[in-house]
Amino acid sequence: MDQQASKLNRSFKLTVVNSGISRFGISAFNLMIIWVILYETKNAFLAGLGDGILSLPLFLSFVVGAFIDKTRSKKKLAVVAGLARGFFLSSILFGFYVHNTIIILLSIYSSGFILGFTSDVLNSVRASWTKEFLSQEQYKQGSSVQNIAVSIAEGVGYLSSGIFLAFGFYNSFLVILLVFLISVIPVIFVKSSAKPADRSTADSAREGLDFIRRNKPIWQMISISLVTNMMFGMAGIIFISLVQLKLHLPSYYASIIFTALILGMVSGSFLAPGFKGKLGTISLIMFLVLGSLTVSMSFIDDVFILLIPVVVAGIIIGILNVLLSSALLKIVPRTLMARVQGAFNTFSLAATFSSGMIGGAIIELTSVSSSLIILGAGVLASTPMWIIFRELYSISI
Repeated sequence: MDQQASKLNRSFKLTVVNSGISRFGISAFNLMIIWVILYETKNAFLAGLGDGILSLPLFLSFVVGAFIDKTRSKKKLAVVAGLARGFFLSSILFGFYVHNTIIILLSIYSSGFILGFTSDVLNSVRASWTKEFLSQEQYKQGSSVQNIAVSIAEGVGYLSSGIFLAFGFYNSFLVILLVFLISVIPVIFVKSSAKPADRSTADSAREGLDFIRRNKPIWQMISISLVTNMMFGMAGIIFISLVQLKLHLPSYYASIIFTALILGMVSGSFLAPGFKGKLGTISLIMFLVLGSLTVSMSFIDDVFILLIPVVVAGIIIGILNVLLSSALLKIVPRTLMARVQGAFNTFSLAATFSSGMIGGAIIELTSVSSSLIILGAGVLASTPMWIIFRELYSISI
């Protein structure tokens, strides 16, 4: 690897640090609210709603991205978004202080919405900065570093959530509030020299939509992401229901499962730069293996044996994340990066809002084991999309 490719920009590293701390808080918060709602209500659908509420603001993500791409105040917006998280999370602390279930649920749902919106703002800012701070030779390396850091942070967040909960619900959310406030610090030191053109948000949005419409690989990637995010958006509620409702185990076992998944993703992100070839060929094979692994999980009743397919699934997801991220960086100009990221969030990641509720409904109507079979079958059924979308399939990585 040459010196240019190996030496990453300092501001990019700060962006990765911010992303890692933020993801740690989000992943811990996500599992904690599912566990708390399921504990308080014994209703998987309501718990799935709590999981999905984080994704609801993503329906506005394209507009957010259009605004971020044209604004010159990206750092200020990122700082304000980070501070706003801490302010709104304090409402959850009030709910536990007064010991009122209704207030707890309302504060969790409302705080989850705000957290989802501020995360969307930060993701759009970071997407724009990433394109600015990396040279073309660093796309795969930078994507790998970012995915490794974020995956490790996510795994630590999942593992910590069970530990935090063991010390009480109030104390758990107090720690998460502090984490989000700390995540603002790296943003303060980021230095960006980009000067966007002066235009309205509406013009910025129209330009972004026209670019996406004219570039088949982008909307094809969005279509596949829509299906896969809908499927794997169910994973949170399914795994937590597996631990709490089927296996009747403490919360830290759910943390162990998600940590195993993230360890696999970290390994996959580390291995991904070594993969070369057609994006479609690699992804098609991995989708087939991933779907089969998910179905196999439904027949396992031992939580430690379950960790084997979970780790392998994580490796595959980690590889796919890096390859798709580097492909996106390769085909999208810097001035359009936040808008394209916003389009992904709006048209694909926003699907996870309903997936948590759908996963909860499937569990209520069938069983936890059946929901894993349905999830795996959905992944397998989506694999032909890679063959149909020839332009995306043929991208060299």
